[in-house]
Amino acid sequence: MKIVVLGAGTAGLIAALMLREKYPLYPIAVVKSGEIGIVGVGEGSTEHWARFMDYIGLSIEDIIFNTRATVKIGILFKEWNKGEEYIHSIHQNPFSKHARMDLYHQLLNQNSGITKFPLSPIFEKIFYNNNVPMRPDFKVSNQYHFDTFRLNEYLLKKCTERNIGIIDTNVTDASVCTTTGNIIDLTTEVGPIKADFFIDCSGFKKVLANKLNNKWVSKTEYLPMNHAIAFPTDRDSNAEIEPYTTTTALSSGWAWKIPTQDRYGNGYVFSDRYINADQALSEISKSLNINVEKIARDIKFEAGKLDKFWCKNVVSVGLCSSFAEPLEAQSIGFTIVQMFALLEHLDTWQVYEPTVKNYNSLMNEVFDNVIDYLQLHYFVKRNDTKFWQDKPFKYTDFNMSTQAAFKHGINNLSMFTNNRFNIGPINWFQVMHGIGLLDIASILKKSKNTRYKNNFKEEIERWASSDIAESRNMSVISHKEFLNCVNKSYIKKYEN
Repeated sequence: MKIVVLGAGTAGLIAALMLREKYPLYPIAVVKSGEIGIVGVGEGSTEHWARFMDYIGLSIEDIIFNTRATVKIGILFKEWNKGEEYIHSIHQNPFSKHARMDLYHQLLNQNSGITKFPLSPIFEKIFYNNNVPMRPDFKVSNQYHFDTFRLNEYLLKKCTERNIGIIDTNVTDASVCTTTGNIIDLTTEVGPIKADFFIDCSGFKKVLANKLNNKWVSKTEYLPMNHAIAFPTDRDSNAEIEPYTTTTALSSGWAWKIPTQDRYGNGYVFSDRYINADQALSEISKSLNINVEKIARDIKFEAGKLDKFWCKNVVSVGLCSSFAEPLEAQSIGFTIVQMFALLEHLDTWQVYEPTVKNYNSLMNEVFDNVIDYLQLHYFVKRNDTKFWQDKPFKYTDFNMSTQAAFKHGINNLSMFTNNRFNIGPINWFQVMHGIGLLDIASILKKSKNTRYKNNFKEEIERWASSDIAESRNMSVISHKEFLNCVNKSYIKKYEN
């Protein structure tokens, strides 16, 4: 089977590399256009990135050296509840025998007064100070920050090394079979490019999806953000490097700050119902004390997805298929999820009729889970501007039905669909705790029914204290020095 991937952004190259790993003998080609730019200024990944690396055989040294990547241990949220900050980081101390503390222990650490970030006690002691654990295998996280353009160059090189054809041309149209409705070929400047199966990674243009009349389903009633002003800023080469993303709530949305080894990627995500692009530029410039007008790009988007992720002989992946918003860096993660699911389904495509329906059902469920989770972040108490007063969105059905239970610390997996790709309850609880939605008194009362009974609080203090004590004995190094060690290891291993 010949497979053509349309688009050579991050999604297209990930798709091609994963297909090559599964099908080493299939003819696979990527069609790219040098006239089309890349969306993104500094890019963050999720836990899925490590699985992608393992699957196609990429080393940590290779990634960090060639993409100027940094370690991402989580996301630090500032000002979402005015004057407060919290961390979403499910990282656990890999050297601790208590690394799998149950939910109650994690939630109730705050009652010991030991740590500012009770649901990730290791964060304050290590990562908040721009340090990381030092391990011989360099595996201190499953997530990274990338220089988007270097990442693209690196993945493109890997495609070439793995016998994936790269065709640089502009696509002007596509031919559709009048009998089957399938795409036959791409109309390009170098002639028609035929294939049996296509992956549409053409971004917001949705070239093949539009050709098949695959409709867009808006989700703006749940996530109203529709603009991102993105821009790079310099990073002091002598300064330490944060091993986390920072998001800061502003008047009509939030700003991101992503560190790479050489610079920061920044942006302001907002709703144009409350502020226009010029006002947003002014606000973010004032916030950072620099004028970003000449370097910023205004990227318009709409939360939503295609009616069918898989339609005829085309699977739409990445921004082409769906987009929620930049919060929590879900775009790359969802691309990887889409591709792993596709690899599980593709072999049965032509011999088992429910294949396409099953794939679409699975992806719809995963995307709805993302929408539910991202919306949760906006359930804050902040109300100092019109946007935060209005909180202009409708609750998703899932958030409407589960908030009361989650508020009281109920951690019942049956409330989530049994989908291994979904974001799970520990993520919900960490964000809810961070924005003050949990009823800690109720949870404490409920804890009296556990086997710890009257000494439950003391037990939590002992566990938390032990975990923190063990973290003090870990071999810790500054994030910056860690990256230097990785880069030196790469040079020694690969260039000598």
